[in-house]
This record gives sequence, structure tokens and C-alpha cells, in this order.
Amino acid sequence: MTATTTGLPSAEATRPRTVLVATMFGSSAAFITFAGVLLVYVRARATAIEWFDASSVELGPAGFIFATLILSIFTVQWAVQAINADDRMNAFVALGLTGLFGAAVFNQLWFIINDTGFTLNGSTAEFLFFVVNGTFIAFLIAAVAFLALTFLRALVGQYGPRKADGVAAAAFFWNTVVAMWAIAWYVVYVTK
Repeated sequence: MTATTTGLPSAEATRPRTVLVATMFGSSAAFITFAGVLLVYVRARATAIEWFDASSVELGPAGFIFATLILSIFTVQWAVQAINADDRMNAFVALGLTGLFGAAVFNQLWFIINDTGFTLNGSTAEFLFFVVNGTFIAFLIAAVAFLALTFLRALVGQYGPRKADGVAAAAFFWNTVVAMWAIAWYVVYVTK
């Protein structure tokens, strides 16, 4: 028997989700790094005879950051839904709004750091406060940069309903950064 072909075009090759898988690995590494920083902070606080005064670090501004980041979860997921539905305008709005939430969080963190009056060469508690917040700021900047790159790539048409894994990857990393703050908020600001 001889095999005959029908002359039909072959199916389009499925695109591997390498960006999403790589982002999951990178997000896991970032989360473990941040967890390690928090563990150093908790261990030092547990063994310290004297820690910084609880009144020097206010809970209110950190709570506003937490609320802002909770809102940003909805906007970044809105971007994923919009790009999957080929609603490019809403995807752009959602990505831009999420980036603005990131800028607002950075602004509020800058206020918190300046409001405490801590110095880097102060006590161990003050230094570790800077380390935890500085590590979070580094990951926040990376998440905002990832969103900005995703926005630009979506703007030029590289993402759409059939190729939306880059937007989903940016959302995954953003949600990982939000989870980092949720833990840091409780460990550093609530339990002081």
C-alpha cells in the first residue's frame, strides 16, 4: 500500500510556552531569595536584645501599599484576559494601570523609608529593615520593567489571542512580587 497525501495544509505548529515556564522558574528563584532575606530578618529579630521602636515604623503606609498591590492583581489579570480576547485597548489600559500602581508603591516605600529616619550605619535592626525593603524594591523595579517590555511588545503587535504567553508571564511575576509584599508586610510591619 502506498500512502497518499490529501494536499491539505499541515496544522500550525504549537508554540512552546518557554517564556511562561522560564518566568515560573525565575519567579520561584526570586521568591526563595526574598524568603531568605526575610528569614535572616526574623532570625536576627528573634535573637536581638533590642530592636527598633515599634512606633518608628507606621503600619498605615505599609497597609496602603498592600491595598494598592491587591488592586494591581485585578488589573494585571485584566490585561491577560483582554489580550486573550483580542481587546488590545483594554490590555494597554490594564498594563499601564498596573505599571502606575507599581510607581505608586515605589513612591509609598520611599516615603516609609524616609519617614522612619533610619540610617544604614545605624543598628542591625535598621540595616535589616533597609535590606528587606531594598530587596523588595529591586524585585518591584524588575516587575515594572517586565510590564513595560510586555506593554511595548503588545503595542507593536507581538501579543494577541494566539500568542499571549508573554502577558501571562508578566502577570505571573507581578503576582509573585505581590505575594512577597504580603509576607513582608506581615513580618516587618505588623509583627514588628
